[in-house]
Amino acid sequence: MIALTYSIFAVLCGWLEAILYSRRASEAFDSNEHGGMSYQRVAVLLVGAAAVGRYAWGGPWLLLAEVIPTALLFPMVHDEAYNFTRLWIDWKGAPGTTPTKLLSDGEAFAAARKEYRYGYQSPTTTARNDFNGQERTWLAIAGAVLLLALYLLPILHR
Repeated sequence: MIALTYSIFAVLCGWLEAILYSRRASEAFDSNEHGGMSYQRVAVLLVGAAAVGRYAWGGPWLLLAEVIPTALLFPMVHDEAYNFTRLWIDWKGAPGTTPTKLLSDGEAFAAARKEYRYGYQSPTTTARNDFNGQERTWLAIAGAVLLLALYLLPILHR
């Protein structure tokens, strides 16, 4: 449960960081980014609640064991959300648009969705350390396998 709630947090972090690092800030989209910030805060509360539930259900060792696969899943979830949002922002201010005829958020989203491929790497990223798509995939696979083992082993050993 921690991995799921933390992944929601990771998506929101990727989205908000893409807005920040696009250097367009609040001008990146027509919509207000503060809604996403509120969802991010709710996700943090859910992570805390999931951690308390995990602790109550399995104790401290299982809680700590779930942190490892959660951390391994983070780069894929965060970076894919970040890179998609950077592409979305690029379409929002795509060449050929003028201040009187900009793409709507929805039109830009649809255009980015058509262009986006898993493992896409934003050519405009400013990240100093970044995993490529293949590295993110392998980390996520390792995290998913560990997470499945963590939840399935107790059931299989009954």
